[in-house]
Amino acid sequence: MLDNTHLITLSMPVYNVEKYVEKSLLSALNQTYKNIEYIIVDDKGDDKSMDIVRQIIMKHQRGKEVKIIEHENNTGLGAGRNSAIEHAKGDYIFFMDSDDEISPDCIKKLYDNIQKQNADFAVGSCRRLSRTGQIIKDEINTDLKICGYMEVARQFFEQRNKSLTVFTWNKLYRMSFLRDNRILCNPAHLNEDNIFSFQVFLNAFSCSLIHDITYFYYETPDSIMYKIQNKNISPRFATQYTEIGAFYREYMQNYRYTDIYESIIEYVINNEYFHAVKVSNSLKICKSEKRKFIKSIAVFPLNFGEIGKLKKKKLFFYLMWLIFKAPFKIPLFKLILRTAGIKKQLINSKYCKI
Repeated sequence: MLDNTHLITLSMPVYNVEKYVEKSLLSALNQTYKNIEYIIVDDKGDDKSMDIVRQIIMKHQRGKEVKIIEHENNTGLGAGRNSAIEHAKGDYIFFMDSDDEISPDCIKKLYDNIQKQNADFAVGSCRRLSRTGQIIKDEINTDLKICGYMEVARQFFEQRNKSLTVFTWNKLYRMSFLRDNRILCNPAHLNEDNIFSFQVFLNAFSCSLIHDITYFYYETPDSIMYKIQNKNISPRFATQYTEIGAFYREYMQNYRYTDIYESIIEYVINNEYFHAVKVSNSLKICKSEKRKFIKSIAVFPLNFGEIGKLKKKKLFFYLMWLIFKAPFKIPLFKLILRTAGIKKQLINSKYCKI
């Protein structure tokens, strides 16, 4: 039996990843940190992923520390994360995807850091790779502790700290922090990150970032992220976008008297026109459905009268209100996104002087 003192729960959902799950699971089982319980969520795929998982568990010395939770049917990553939180016995929890890998000392480095900094969650650095093993990009954090009321939220919504991404993986969370604030995913969502991380950043009092690469993210052509980034948005994803927007608009009301409220509004607006464009570009949704979805997604989070009560960026919000109400808003949304993309390229260019 595992000692519950400083026990860490490592959670991995499994769904149709038979090509990648062996390396992924072994990277989790071969951690240098010893006191880990493993929760594998069987999300009922139709390939041999779980057969491979069971074979590894049967042979590995840590096999007895692995618990398999079987869903009745495929529900998605959101339900998988929630199942792990519900069943976890650890003081901390780490999420990873079953087609990625972690460094052998990933859990130890994050644990040592979160203990030293006494943070609500710790974030490691990430390496993005192609499936052939070619390095695409290293996303390296600066060693940093963020601490104070709304300071984590300020870093994400206002300062746009690139190390604070919406991805749930590669973060070690204090379990009491998640449970005390009732932070969960939408159980019906495939892309579970948005709602979960929105709550994390708004509720956390502290977090710490480390420069060590602890996570290896593989870009896979048939992954959820690939589908989101291309023109493969299905009606199910479009429905999720409407639910994400509705959640944001309701949840942000809890923070209307904070000094970063306007930055939260701006974030919600950006997400809504981004999601509306994704639906507009989809090759899997018919025109009549697109109109319905876009109408539900592109909802300005304030009424006209409330804009006048804001302290900053009133002109920006008045302009965005008019764009959201325009019958030709999608072309305007696309223009905004294209302009933002060009600006980002210029900023990232080594020839750009700022």
